[in-house]
Amino acid sequence: MLTALQVEYEAVRRHLQDVHEVELPQGTLIDVGRTPGLNWDVALAETGPTNTRAALVTQSTIEYFGAEAVLFVGVAGALKDDVRLGDVVVARKVYGYHGGRESVDGFAARPDAWEPAYDVDQLVRSARRNEPWVFLPPDTRPRTPPRVHFEPIASGDVLLGFRDSETARRIRRHYNDAVAIDMESHGVTHAAKMNRAVRALSIRGISDSADPDKATRDAAGFQETAARHAAAFALRVLRDLCPGGRPAQEQPPGPVVVVSGPDRATGPAAWDSRPVVKVEGQEYLLYEGPGDLLHESRDGDVLRRQAVARVVSDGDTARGTYAWLRQVEWTRPLPGPGGFDPLTALEQEARLCRALRGPDVVQLTRSGNTATLALAWPGDPKLGRPRETLHELLPEPPVPADALRLWSIVKGLAGVAETLERLSGEQFSHRALQPTAVVIQRPRMVLRDFGLATVPPRPGENPGPYQAPEQRYGSGTRPGPATDVYQLGALLYRALSGRIPEPGLPPFRGSASVPDSLIHTVADALREDPAARPDVRTLRRALLATARELTSVPPQR
Repeated sequence: MLTALQVEYEAVRRHLQDVHEVELPQGTLIDVGRTPGLNWDVALAETGPTNTRAALVTQSTIEYFGAEAVLFVGVAGALKDDVRLGDVVVARKVYGYHGGRESVDGFAARPDAWEPAYDVDQLVRSARRNEPWVFLPPDTRPRTPPRVHFEPIASGDVLLGFRDSETARRIRRHYNDAVAIDMESHGVTHAAKMNRAVRALSIRGISDSADPDKATRDAAGFQETAARHAAAFALRVLRDLCPGGRPAQEQPPGPVVVVSGPDRATGPAAWDSRPVVKVEGQEYLLYEGPGDLLHESRDGDVLRRQAVARVVSDGDTARGTYAWLRQVEWTRPLPGPGGFDPLTALEQEARLCRALRGPDVVQLTRSGNTATLALAWPGDPKLGRPRETLHELLPEPPVPADALRLWSIVKGLAGVAETLERLSGEQFSHRALQPTAVVIQRPRMVLRDFGLATVPPRPGENPGPYQAPEQRYGSGTRPGPATDVYQLGALLYRALSGRIPEPGLPPFRGSASVPDSLIHTVADALREDPAARPDVRTLRRALLATARELTSVPPQR
């Protein structure tokens, strides 16, 4: 993301966290950070004014970072009366208006124009329709939302301060569809055009009307307002921009949210194409994440959606906190008496959370054939983002955990086993444990939810690498608390060996730094016969003992 002025730079910088400075070989200083909820590393540069400077910084930044996208964000002057101060103009074209030939017959334009790629064009149109101001802080939102104009911009090296000047007349004569003017977009887009794989976009907030009142408007703070609006819409576009530019069907599952184009038929409730979900007056900003942390699936007539989210509604005491958002939609008439009702099951889970000291309930709603449950997700106040899951302690490609990481996992899963023990005492079982189901809240670990506890067991449930033998088709054994023991054992086996337990794999032998007691505990938990496994309480006590033993293991040289 590139800016020309300090005020523009600061408007974008406010959205970045975990920022560190990088010096390019040419000496250019770049801030690199991340924005919560977005699956991008963001490099932020201040180019200074003029197209030449902007082009040079753009080219060197693209090359150094191997950039996939370039967004030029800042302010511009309006050339049309229907473009108001504070509106945002996204460049559908960028005209280099100085191109031409002077002769005795006057000036003849030789247009040099740039247009965004078609997929970026469609992305802008989708972002303009669907919650364009979700990244605009609520306390800065004007009473009347700014408009987003997807129209041409004229770009040159003249600071236009008089609409009746020769430059202004030349633009009206040769580029009369341009609605705004700046001094950098042509240089940025020209540099981006030299890199075919890079998608580029110029996003400009309107701070003046290219007239003699510019200085007065700047002094009144219109530059800050326009830059803030441009930065917010740039992040909204970035929210849907697919890394690599691949179509949705080629994206790896999970973390990337795909483009929401005009012909996308997912409907207003589809979570994988909307940055914000509204649930009866509460607004949630959805986060990307690994595995199933942003996921939508259909099971017969039941549609299930889930995501980590930030609570963003105005005036709510929970605003700024994080939630694990789950929604169940029954796509046909609800079942009669005695039939399984997935909406009621979600409500029952909320009651279990309150009764068993599980995750706090942020919101529970039921309307027609849809129920939504929001559970509290721990936040990291230092980093300003949701806490990570056990998935982050089990890296890819898989490798065995070192002693310190193994201690953290064993100690954390002992705490999870305590919650599962309470669940078992109420004749329930989780049955859906996996790395993303366990949230790291150092020094503890907690469950994000109660999984399948309120859903009747059935063959084939919980498909995937952590499925217990009794959950498979044809097992003939009913899943229950012993299933939770197996899945805890599978998580520990993954940490110990770097592999998922599978039939036929040799038992894990361990090393000098791994206590024999832990190897035996994991082997017992993974027994094929549920009746041969220890109960949850026994497993919890074994893990606590192992955690104490791990603290006394001398470091390996």
